Amino acid sequence: MVPTILACDVGTSGVKVVLTDPSATILAARQLPYGLITGPGGQVDQDVDTLLAALYRATRELVEGRDTAGIEAIAVTAQMFNLVPLDRAGRPLTLMLSWLDQRAAGQAARLADRLDRHAQFDRFGSIVTAKDVIPKIVWLREERPDVWARTAALVDCKEAVVAALTGEVVIDTGGALAFRLYDPVADEWSEAACDTIGLRRDRLPAVRPATAIAGHLRAEAAEAMGLPSGIPVVVGAGDVPASQVGAGATRPGDAHVSLGTAVYFGITVDRPVGDPEGQLGVIGHVDPGRWILWLEVATGGGALKWLLRILDASDADDPGAATLATIDRLVTDASDMDGLLFAPWLSGERVPVFDDRLRGAFVGLGLHHGRGHLLRAVMEGVAYQMRWALEYADGYGVAIDEIRGVGGGCIGSAWTQIIADTLGRPLLSMAAPQDATARGAAACAIVGLGLEPDVSFARDATVIERVHQPDSRATTAADDGYGRYRRLYEALQPVYGGGAGRPPPSAGTPVS
Repeated sequence: MVPTILACDVGTSGVKVVLTDPSATILAARQLPYGLITGPGGQVDQDVDTLLAALYRATRELVEGRDTAGIEAIAVTAQMFNLVPLDRAGRPLTLMLSWLDQRAAGQAARLADRLDRHAQFDRFGSIVTAKDVIPKIVWLREERPDVWARTAALVDCKEAVVAALTGEVVIDTGGALAFRLYDPVADEWSEAACDTIGLRRDRLPAVRPATAIAGHLRAEAAEAMGLPSGIPVVVGAGDVPASQVGAGATRPGDAHVSLGTAVYFGITVDRPVGDPEGQLGVIGHVDPGRWILWLEVATGGGALKWLLRILDASDADDPGAATLATIDRLVTDASDMDGLLFAPWLSGERVPVFDDRLRGAFVGLGLHHGRGHLLRAVMEGVAYQMRWALEYADGYGVAIDEIRGVGGGCIGSAWTQIIADTLGRPLLSMAAPQDATARGAAACAIVGLGLEPDVSFARDATVIERVHQPDSRATTAADDGYGRYRRLYEALQPVYGGGAGRPPPSAGTPVS
């Protein structure tokens, strides 16, 4: 019997469960949606029990009628930069603070008052914003002391899921580095970093490789999933390193861009490169000899879904083929933008401004602008921010070979072409782009079982479906639009109280 791997991708908007063969080729898949819990003051939560219920149901439906005896391992990947407090039994004590949550803005601001950006970089390896884990930890301690008193472990989404499946509380190196409290040289949680925020290190999970076996499937979880108990469950990796592998970006200089709710570039490097601006540190790759220069644009596909909801699209949160085709047509027809710009800072921005308080805007609206213009402006605005983020990476001195595109945004051809034109470089759309993260999780299990020596095999297993070559005339037009876009930050940042007069980051070519 050919062994199979069950890979679970627990995302922000839904869960995908797949079965793969030993080459990480997907044999079958099942996907179920769920939502966010929003509230005042920047509250964005998710219920781990709801996520688990969707995972269990999707697995039952996927394996129904199949011989489950051939499933040799389970791997989990999940959204990152969330916070879940667990009790001693490994159960969540409250709702998961989403990576989108901004309730910790006050804690982040107080930390910035105490430690300037350079001091934060020295202590944590990166500056932190309200969306990072560190301010969330401080918020939990200050605002929920009842929960804090019962907290045995502080984990991210993937670790909460693995704990439910196995009873083991363990995190991979990449996930630990994303907490910005881990010392990769000493290979342990940093005492100095933890002391800075008043955190005992024993509240943090054990750190192990992503390909290690975390534990075995417990009877209760097995019954809920329709699986036999005792299946090995690997530690797994978060969605950033998992999609890096699933896109085949395993060699130094390989890059991938994930076009999801957020947009981020991952650039594989063979050393922990330093940021000359003293702001952003690397995170871990699944391969222990690699690192990832991770550059996130906070709102990408989420901005498009937001606009679709505003425009009253019936399938705004999960656009179908007909909606995507209509979007492509409207965007293609709206070529004369007449200077319309969109700043995609709907939930603050990460690279390169790291500003929680920044907010989005349409600039240059006229009576003649319609749906297609708004849709195209959103796509162009995200593409401009991506270019700004990628230009920020130039300071690290890392040469980028090719950019492999994955995620839902790669389904529509108009947006991927706009991105290629704006970046002025080819964008490779991978086959089955929405499955890349699950494939990366499966690769962790394949290596964990000893079927492959390392995750480099995933590069050969990926298929390039289409190459979007930049059009020279469109790139020239994008250069002009980008120059105007770069002036938006200087114009809008003081309006939102984000420190009026603070100079913009010195990334990319200065704008005249």
